Amino acid sequence: MLNRSWCTPSLLGLTFAALEREFLEIGLTKLDAKRVFPWIHMKCASSFDVMTDLPHKIRSILEEKFSLERPKCCNLQKSSDGTQKALLEFPDGHQIETVFIPDEKRNTVCLSAQVGCAMGCKFCNTGRQQFSRNLTASEIMAQVFFWKDLLLESSEQRNLTNLVFMGMGEPMLNAENLFSALELLLGEKTHNFSRSKVTVSTAGIIEEDLLKLAQFGVKLAISLHAPNDAKRNELMPINKKYCIETVLNAAKEYLRLSNTEHITFEYLLLYGVNDSDDDARQLAKLLANIHCKVNLIMFNSWSGSIFMGSPRARADAFLLILLSKGIRTMVRKSRGDDILAACGQLKTSLTNQ
Repeated sequence: MLNRSWCTPSLLGLTFAALEREFLEIGLTKLDAKRVFPWIHMKCASSFDVMTDLPHKIRSILEEKFSLERPKCCNLQKSSDGTQKALLEFPDGHQIETVFIPDEKRNTVCLSAQVGCAMGCKFCNTGRQQFSRNLTASEIMAQVFFWKDLLLESSEQRNLTNLVFMGMGEPMLNAENLFSALELLLGEKTHNFSRSKVTVSTAGIIEEDLLKLAQFGVKLAISLHAPNDAKRNELMPINKKYCIETVLNAAKEYLRLSNTEHITFEYLLLYGVNDSDDDARQLAKLLANIHCKVNLIMFNSWSGSIFMGSPRARADAFLLILLSKGIRTMVRKSRGDDILAACGQLKTSLTNQ
């Protein structure tokens, strides 16, 4: 027998216009939608029973027709640095991982956009898990609700400040659901996240949807990871479709349309592969005319990987070359690597093997 919630539409990811349409189809009114919407997003209601300004009859209809259910948490791990990773399961049995990263001045959630990933990047543990399906807008939003609920129950009194779409999957291959979630996350009458504190990462999917993303004004992070097409082709198969020149031209157009301050380029340092002084000089030349910053990422190992991370001395040398060429650069601090929650480590197995 199917889980009832698998057959019941979730309201967590519906924009107000979509919620109105759903309500009108079952005989409810626009006023009903106007009452329910704040309960979902401003009060984070997980049950229709708490919506006490609605008649009992309407609450019964909502309970029968819709769901506010959060995903099941199959495993919650906490790193020695405070990072937490949750393995969440949806009613159809598919699972994803999402990460909470606390800091002194901000609290960041790393969100997944897909179950698995089809990109096949050679250095990424997630890429070893075959792509299963896109997440719905409700399933994307459910990750935010999960962490908000958990923080509300804790004694730490933390609020979420930043969101990064850097978890499992390629966000730009799930653009429609991503955009619905962003409308809710950025809306003043919903979750009201600052556009400057929401980042969408892409491996370099350069389609019309990327220009639509610019209309939201959120930050863009591009996974570059190589200074030339020959090396990027080896590391990231997507480069054979969208070469570096295409990606950089799209980055410039995104800057123009989004009015954001800069593009972030993610660059994973792999020992003996892309971390030489010459690689750094090539990278600096590529990025010389783009308002950008570079995040150098230390490789987070996982079982079965053929790569080794660059020693810190090599990373520092790479960093100094970029800085000397006027490229704003930092070595990104790795968080949660002891629970396989760091960049490139997410995979929906409890063992992550």
